[in-house]
Amino acid sequence: MVRKIIMSFFITFISALFAQIECVPDKTSVSLKSGDIFVFTINNPQPTDISIKVYNKNGKYIRTLYEKSTTEKLFEVPWDLKDMEGNQVNPGKYIIKIKTGLNLVLDTSFGKNGIIGGDDVFVSPRNVRVDKKGNVYVLDYGAGIIYKFNPDGSPANDIKGKNKILAPDSPYWLNIAIDNGRIYASYNHYVLVYDAKTGEKKYSIGGFHDNDVEWKEKKGGLGLPNWVGINSDYRLYVSCPRYTYFAAFDRRKREKEGGLWRSKGGAPGESGDTDGKKVIYLAHAYYRNRNGITKWIDKDTYVEIAYSISEINDPIKNKKEPMVNVYGVAFDGEYGIYIVQRDPVRIIKISDNGFGFDFVKQFGSPGEDASKIEFVAPRDAVVSPDGRFLYVIEDGEPISKTNTTPGLARLVKYKITYEYEKEIVVDVK
Repeated sequence: MVRKIIMSFFITFISALFAQIECVPDKTSVSLKSGDIFVFTINNPQPTDISIKVYNKNGKYIRTLYEKSTTEKLFEVPWDLKDMEGNQVNPGKYIIKIKTGLNLVLDTSFGKNGIIGGDDVFVSPRNVRVDKKGNVYVLDYGAGIIYKFNPDGSPANDIKGKNKILAPDSPYWLNIAIDNGRIYASYNHYVLVYDAKTGEKKYSIGGFHDNDVEWKEKKGGLGLPNWVGINSDYRLYVSCPRYTYFAAFDRRKREKEGGLWRSKGGAPGESGDTDGKKVIYLAHAYYRNRNGITKWIDKDTYVEIAYSISEINDPIKNKKEPMVNVYGVAFDGEYGIYIVQRDPVRIIKISDNGFGFDFVKQFGSPGEDASKIEFVAPRDAVVSPDGRFLYVIEDGEPISKTNTTPGLARLVKYKITYEYEKEIVVDVK
């Protein structure tokens, strides 16, 4: 009798472990003229993270309908036939992708078993960026060097026969951004622009112009710039945490000629990312203990705050935790954001639902085994342009003022995977 009970429990446990969610649309086709919508009924047998996103027939991302960790067993998700910007989609077939069980798996084909560094390659790497061709750029602040690597992690010796650009002098660059063969590096009171092929400095953007009060107060005047980011509309965003603002420039123009606006309020910090369009995600500044991130929206002539997040709410663990020591922010191209926390050590995935942020999942713990997502002092992260990989930088500096243990000075590459994936095709007429 005991054996039967044990066997029954074992079968039930295994069935629950491998049970998959069901996603059923209320119809298979909808006419745009009818004003009707799709409604997807979700049957979720166990607490997990669920992602439901819309793509066109060519695989282009259209919209996130749902992405978060949940304990709900039965619920509905509507789609009003609009994309992420609120525009009505065109007639055609659309693919609804349902994914659960988000994982980060070490990509051992990159570098040495998924890692560059940890063996005196870097001194104190601070930023990592990836261009559209998959080339990887690492800013080693401690050495005053910008390194360039091929997609497989080997040195990209195409910068005058080398894979690095040397900083002009101390103080070194603090942050970099990459776009169309150009490197944008924050330095002193400027952003310096380099040719990514030759390493040649082309021009500088910004400056600190005390004699031009109107321009300084309304458009910029870069006071010790740190984070830099770009979008597809020739915008360059630059944060100045010490002066409690960030500014936007037309990155095609020199010095202060490209100044567009300067932010007011908030606490823009030293790390962030953009959606490539008009949205900027910035971690909070050091004087707020880097306690979360804020979503900002570029309104062309000014910027406004949409909303912030300063704690995570894990419904599966039924636990709320403050979000502090945020050192890295990485946009995944589909309105998901990976956040790197230095202390406590972890990587958090959240999603932007258009009204606020939802918690998806967290990874990581203190240690040295990258395959187990262990770090000593994580610093920054970036998602590859195709959304398939997450690169995480760990610097060689002490964890904090009270913990002088240095990090491992390395770059680690992870493949973003899911335990379960399913597709549903719907027709918009």
